[in-house]
Amino acid sequence: MNRKTVDKALNQFALSARSESRMIGVHGDLKRVVRRAIELTPFDFGITSGKRTAEEQNALFKKGASQLDGYSKKSRHQSGHAIDFVVYDENSKVTWGFSYYEQVSWAFKQAAKELNVPIVWGGDWVSFKDGPHVELDKRVYA
Repeated sequence: MNRKTVDKALNQFALSARSESRMIGVHGDLKRVVRRAIELTPFDFGITSGKRTAEEQNALFKKGASQLDGYSKKSRHQSGHAIDFVVYDENSKVTWGFSYYEQVSWAFKQAAKELNVPIVWGGDWVSFKDGPHVELDKRVYA
């Protein structure tokens, strides 16, 4: 698939009630991006995490699932400025294949562009690739 596939995927998927509930406390602009991205995506996705407490963040850090402990270094999740998502492949199975996340990221980026909401996709980071992560750009959303 390529970027043109994003345009062909319109209205193919919808966010589940569980995904919506996981966005409670997430900044409204990021919610709008997520809701538009699900309309554009070539693969279905679900929200796995939105706003977190320091305790929740620290528990993820202790399990090795995050690089930030939630106390000395706050995650963007703690302010409601980030979400994590999971992609479902063409057989509706959870996938961790980076290429799937890259393709879904195109939908997030297109949605952000349409809505004029600057985002950062974790898969674009240089030091640590975090394909399932999207956050509001901290240069605009401190």
